[in-house]
Formats: sequence, structure tokens, C-alpha cells
Amino acid sequence: MRLRSVIRTISASLTTAIIVSCNINGEPEGRQVTDYQEYEVTVASEKIPGVYTSCGNNILTDVYAVRYAGEDDWKMLASIEGFEYESGYEYILRISRTDYLDYSMGEPAWTEYALLEEISKEAKASENVPDNFIPEWFFEQHCADLDDFAYKVNVIIR
Repeated sequence: MRLRSVIRTISASLTTAIIVSCNINGEPEGRQVTDYQEYEVTVASEKIPGVYTSCGNNILTDVYAVRYAGEDDWKMLASIEGFEYESGYEYILRISRTDYLDYSMGEPAWTEYALLEEISKEAKASENVPDNFIPEWFFEQHCADLDDFAYKVNVIIR
């Protein structure tokens, strides 16, 4: 009887140790870099309104308009770590893009952009920059009542 009890205790201890040491999802633990790339970009001389998603929330804020080397279209970047922006100047930067994965985080996958080098800074107005990076669905979801609101304000003012 005593031998059986000892075997059960050892077996239970080993099983517990194995379960605790394994990740239940079978995923590697800790922060992992899943991709790293470097780019040369032009940053427009003015920030513009845009919507970006973070932690499942859509955030309306002023963002950078950037154009990647060799491309004609402006794209949105919410932040560039280490970059000290000054309005009225167009920049050419070398930046990195690092993609991360960490299942212990609330948002397990994310991307960070960081300044590697400021190549140039020129006082000028950037050309062909879009008015905003606000998608239509954002207007439909968050601004549907603006026409009704504007009507009521006009009625009150008159």
C-alpha cells in the first residue's frame, strides 16, 4: 500500500511539472521577432488625420503621410520611434519595421517602426498628399448623425 501511494505521488508530481512547463496552446512563449525589414521613406511636411487600430480600438488622430522609395502613393504611419518631427519640413528617413508575436500579451501580434537614420530634412510643402487617411467605414460608423446634428445647429442659430 505504501509503495502504491509513493508511486501515485511521484506520478502526480511529474504530471504537474510537465503541464506547468508546457505552454497549453503549444505556442512558443515570450516575445518573438517574426519579421524585420528596413525602408527608405519620405515623410510629408504636414501630419494629416487618419485612423489606425491598436488593441482592437480605432483611433482617430494625426498621422504621418509616408511614401516608400520607388512608390508614388502616400501611406499612413501612426508613429516612428525615435523620430522628432517638425511641421513644415519634408524628411527622407531610413526606418525599420519589426513585427512581433507574444501570446502572453493582450494583442499578441504587433508592428513597430523605428528611425534608423535621418537622411535629409528640407523646408518645403509636400505635394500630392491626401487630405486624410480616414476610411469610409469610419465615417459611416461614427459620423452618421452629423447631417442631423448640423441641421439642428442651423435651426438653433437661425
